Amino acid sequence: MSLPRPRHPQEGAAPARPAGAGAVPAALVSGSLLLVSGLAYVVTVLAARALTPQSYGELAALLGVLLVGSVPATGLQTAAALHLGRHPASAAARAVPRLHATALVASVAVGLVALAAVPLVVSVLRLPGATGAVWLAVALVPQTLVGGYDGILQGTGRHGRLAAVFVSFGGLKWAGAVTGLLAGGTPAAALAGMAAGCAAGALVSWLGCGRPGVSRGLRGPARSAVRAAGALLGLVLLVNLDLLLARHHLPAAQAGEYAVGAVFAKVAYWLPQGVGVVLLPRLADPASRRQALPAALGVVAAVGGLLTLATAVLGAAALPLVGGAAYGAHLGGWTWVFTAAGTLLALAQLLLYNGIAAADRTAAAVWATVAVETAVVGALAAAGVLSVLAVAAVAAGAATALVGVGLLRLRRAHAPDVAVDAQVAGAAVSGAPVAAPAPPARRRR
Repeated sequence: MSLPRPRHPQEGAAPARPAGAGAVPAALVSGSLLLVSGLAYVVTVLAARALTPQSYGELAALLGVLLVGSVPATGLQTAAALHLGRHPASAAARAVPRLHATALVASVAVGLVALAAVPLVVSVLRLPGATGAVWLAVALVPQTLVGGYDGILQGTGRHGRLAAVFVSFGGLKWAGAVTGLLAGGTPAAALAGMAAGCAAGALVSWLGCGRPGVSRGLRGPARSAVRAAGALLGLVLLVNLDLLLARHHLPAAQAGEYAVGAVFAKVAYWLPQGVGVVLLPRLADPASRRQALPAALGVVAAVGGLLTLATAVLGAAALPLVGGAAYGAHLGGWTWVFTAAGTLLALAQLLLYNGIAAADRTAAAVWATVAVETAVVGALAAAGVLSVLAVAAVAAGAATALVGVGLLRLRRAHAPDVAVDAQVAGAAVSGAPVAAPAPPARRRR
C-alpha cells in the first residue's frame, strides 16, 4: 500500500521556519517602535509646556492630520512587504527598483494633495494661518517615501536594518521638531523643524535600504498600495475613534480622564507591533499564512492578556499612576477595559493584514465597525447615559466584533484546506487514491 503524495508548498515560497524563529526580530522591531513612540510622547510634553494652550491645541490638531496623512506611507509599506514576500529572492531583488520608483511617485502625489488641502485644513481646524499646514504637507513627502523603504526592508527580512531605520527616521523627525519648537516657539516652527528632520531621515533611510535605484512598471505596486491604504485608513480611524468621540460627547473633565485611559489602550496596541511587522511578508504565501497567523494571534493575545491582567490588578490605582491624582474619579477600577480594547485592536490589525494579503473584503468590515461605533456612542449621548466607561466599553465591544468577523472569515478561508487534509488522511489509512483538489475560482475584480 502506497501513501498519497504530499502537497508541496508554492514554488519560491520561503521555507517553513521553526517555532519562535521570529521572536527576536519581533522583539527588536517592537522595541524600536516603542522607542520612537516614546520620543513622540516626550515632544508632546515639551510642546505643552513651551506653548500657550491655544498654540498647543493648534499643534496637536496638525499632528492629528499628520497621522491621517501617514496612511499612504503605511499602505506603501504593506504593499511592498507583501509583494516581496510573495516572490523568491531573485525575483524580489528585481522588484525593488520598481517599488522604490512607486514610493517616489506616491510621495510627490501625497505632497501635492496635502498642499491642495491646506485651505480646507485651515478652515476646518480654525488655524490662525496656513504656514503650519504648508510645512505639514512638506513633511509628508519624505515620510511617505520612507514607508516604501520600510516595506522593502520588511519584505526582504532585514529586520535589524528595519529597526535602525525606524529609530533613525523617528529620532531625526522628532529632534527636528524640538529644534524648531525651541528656536521659533510656534507650531509652524516646530513643523518646519520636523519637515527638515524628515528629509534628513529619508536620506538616512535610503542609505540603510541599500541605496535602491528606480525602474519602470509602477502600475501593479501602485494599485496594491492604494488598496492597502484604503483598508489601513479605516483601521487608523478606528484606533483613534473612541478618543475623538469622547472629546466630542463628554464634558471636558471626563474627556481628559478618557484621554489618560486611552494611554493604556495605545500601549496594548503598540507593544506587540513587531509581531505584525515580522509576520506580514509571510502572509503573502497561503501555506505560510496558515502556519504563521494562528501563532502570531496567540502571541499578541498572550501579551495583551498579561497587560490586561496587570491593569486589573492595579485597579483604581492604574489611572492615577499615569495621569496623577486628579484622574480616576469617573473610571475607578475599570481601566483594564482600555487595555483589553487595545489588545483586541492589535488582533484586528493582524487579521486585517491577512485580509489584505488574501485580497478579501475585510476592509469593509473595518469601515462598518467605524460606522457602528460612532452610531452607538451618539445614541448613548443623545439618551443622556454616556460616560467614560460606556465609551470604553463600546470601543471594546466594536473591536471584539471586528475580531470575530476576522476569525470567521479566516475559518471559512481555511475550510477547503481542512477538507483536503481530511481526504488525504483517510486515503493514507485506506490506500484509496486521492483526487486532486479543484483549483480555486478566480475572483472577479
